[in-house]
Amino acid sequence: MNILVLNPSTSSTKNVVRDVLYGCWCSGKRIGGGTVPPFALLQVAAVLKEDGNDVGFLDAQAEQTAVEDIRSRIENTNMVIISTSTMTFEEDANTLQSFKDVNPDILTVVFGSHPTFLPEATLSRSGVDVAVRYEPEYVIRDIAKFIKQGRCWKEVQGIAFKVDNHVCKNPQYPFIKDLDELPFLDLSMLPKDIDYFNPIVRRMPYITTSTSRGCPGRCSFCTAPAFDGDHIRYKTAEYVIKEIEYFMNNGFKEVYFRDDTFFVNRKRDRKICKEIVENRFDISWIANARIGMIDKETMEYAKEAGCHTIKFGVESGVQSILNRSRKGYQIRQAHDTFKWANEVGMATHAHCMLGMPGDNETTIKETIKFVKELNTTTATFGICTPYPGAPLYDDVLKIFPEIGDGSSSDLSKLHTDGTFNEVYTDIKKEDLERYVKKAYRSFYMRPKVFLDFIKQIRSIEDIKRITLAGARVLDFALFGN
Repeated sequence: MNILVLNPSTSSTKNVVRDVLYGCWCSGKRIGGGTVPPFALLQVAAVLKEDGNDVGFLDAQAEQTAVEDIRSRIENTNMVIISTSTMTFEEDANTLQSFKDVNPDILTVVFGSHPTFLPEATLSRSGVDVAVRYEPEYVIRDIAKFIKQGRCWKEVQGIAFKVDNHVCKNPQYPFIKDLDELPFLDLSMLPKDIDYFNPIVRRMPYITTSTSRGCPGRCSFCTAPAFDGDHIRYKTAEYVIKEIEYFMNNGFKEVYFRDDTFFVNRKRDRKICKEIVENRFDISWIANARIGMIDKETMEYAKEAGCHTIKFGVESGVQSILNRSRKGYQIRQAHDTFKWANEVGMATHAHCMLGMPGDNETTIKETIKFVKELNTTTATFGICTPYPGAPLYDDVLKIFPEIGDGSSSDLSKLHTDGTFNEVYTDIKKEDLERYVKKAYRSFYMRPKVFLDFIKQIRSIEDIKRITLAGARVLDFALFGN
């Protein structure tokens, strides 16, 4: 089969990440100008290619390829696959419809959290033929396999589709138990002469991957537990080491591990770190961790193995807000965690959300103050947003059933807007949006932060990275751009 795996461009922003599962998205989350290799799409493409399909890959977002320029590739394509999200779905559906205008026989397949939790709304758009629910790799492989074998693809597990205006939902495909079965990403598919940029990444070029699926947390604003299942599944330490070596052999100098929570299985995590050190890998890396689940000793292992930054979901600095959102940590644990990181010499990044359930102007001010007290290296501030699949979304849906089609949370409204936050906070929408910018000014426009960034400089690349990200942060904080 001739298949195109596509990361479409968008009109609203050039660096949207479609496979996020956490609960906030606004300009405040992307102001540093980061671009991310589309890991989920690359993994799907690798599985399809391994199964003998003729697979093309296009990151139109990174290459800034307009939809009109993609349509010429569609005429002889049997299937096009995209990862979509609640914030991009309207534009993505229009893109797929434009492909059908050129090639009516093309099979359009979408996957991600949006089609998983809103299959009816997804399939209401005529440009969408198949909504893949939950993990996409083997489901999409089977769709292609059934078609090649002359079987009806509508019998594949894990999909939803439309028959005579009725949405049919097949039984869920079992979660992949052994993640070591998955092939390495086909790095030759990435666009040539384009380096993805992330303001936290220190060595270029960098690549993303995930060593596990699932999260021990049950945060009310996050879709990850519902999307990935109740149990965390891991790649073995041996597989991860081989994968890192594969990245190095292909010229990558840094890895951003995009696991929801990397540091969970202490025995595995330390083994990975030891193997990196013993093999003398010339690699640096970044990973996510949960407050209360990583100790100082593990940070020391990670630091020695090349990890320079750990990212934490701090969210709020008020215990009652954390409790209401089921964050599962105590304020004192956050102080301890960031203290250990500073003692080890590990950079940290604090993800924060304003407009969480129970928030008001006083609690938001406390959160901004708290984040500064943590002495974190960097921080981002987003607006808590009810996404399909999260318990918070279900709460809002009871009051505003019209959000059930997902259209209220598209890109045009999520850049700086508070969406339905007045339902579960005691703060006006306009004030919430103002506090996001204030948070950035309060955190970054301090002499200490400036001096800390100066101390990070080791190369010309560092100067470029810090200058570019810093300019964009200040532009947003001062002017809202």
